[in-house]
Amino acid sequence: MKHSILYAAFAVVATSQLGATDCGQITRDEGFDLWCGNQLCVWKLVRGDVRRAATWHDADSGVELLGNDTAISQLTSVNSFDGECIRFDLTANVAETAEVTLGVDVEGDGTIDHVERVPTATWKPVSFRLLVKAPYDGIRFELAKRGEGTAILARIDAELANDCAGLTPIVATQRPDGASCTTGADCASGTCSMAAFLPPGGSSDALACNECTTGSCGAGETCGYAEPLAPVLAGYSDCVALGSHQLAEHCVVDEECASGVCEGSYCSACRTDAACAHGTCRPAWTYGFFGLPGPVVCAPGEAKGAAGEACATDNDCASLHCDGTARKECDDGRACFDRDNCPVGSTLEPGECNLVGVQGGRCR
Repeated sequence: MKHSILYAAFAVVATSQLGATDCGQITRDEGFDLWCGNQLCVWKLVRGDVRRAATWHDADSGVELLGNDTAISQLTSVNSFDGECIRFDLTANVAETAEVTLGVDVEGDGTIDHVERVPTATWKPVSFRLLVKAPYDGIRFELAKRGEGTAILARIDAELANDCAGLTPIVATQRPDGASCTTGADCASGTCSMAAFLPPGGSSDALACNECTTGSCGAGETCGYAEPLAPVLAGYSDCVALGSHQLAEHCVVDEECASGVCEGSYCSACRTDAACAHGTCRPAWTYGFFGLPGPVVCAPGEAKGAAGEACATDNDCASLHCDGTARKECDDGRACFDRDNCPVGSTLEPGECNLVGVQGGRCR
């Protein structure tokens, strides 16, 4: 695997993971104030239905969990670099005929690793202490209600704490691909090895759960790159068909690229600084928080590419038209469709998903 560019910057990456909270605050929209029509904007509806509801204070509104099986959740980027002890406070009106629980999904993979029962109360503040075993890369908090009774949530606060001594640590079940790990036993795949791209947020040694290692794939395949399964997870290694990745897609080995060239972390047209038909091969762009170089093409930005030649932006072509699929990336370089695919930073909001160039491009 080609990790030289990525792991030369690993110390910077690890440092950047500090601050996946806002001065210790972990969740957004703690007062359920942000609504997009009849749904919450930040908290995601998992199942059932919700509505805005009055609370104990005239100036405050909350969210009512309707029906007999409803849940909302929020995926947060807090990780083990931030801390292992979390205090979760909430104020709620929970009837005796309703069962409300707080679920803790370490790594946000859809598996609830720990559950706390919210007691029956009429606007009584409730506090939980959660100790999460390191390493971990993110947590999805799920608030669920079963039963027909009233359940209205008025305020939620989750923040880092330091008073979890004596608690039993919450340990994630076998970790998904792209999660931090220390041994293969940590991973559902059984493989803990060097991260395929930038390491996951909770990693201190660039190890991640992967599906494969060099030489472990079948005929017609290679151990190549797969995009992250969730914003808190990293890209990972998986068996992919030979030559299946296009120009400007991420890669770890030459064999997975249709061009036969994996340069840095992108399928490329040629090697950096090599001579080419119109000049010198260079990265088509530099993008993201880490300033990672993009795919390498011939004379990028010089408008010299002839029809049919590889390109990654319109300015690579004499025609000023590079035909292919729009390539969007988050600030950390992962591919994205919209902001929901991007990690949350210190503002507690997902990073931007920006257009950086063209994937699989050919000059018109």
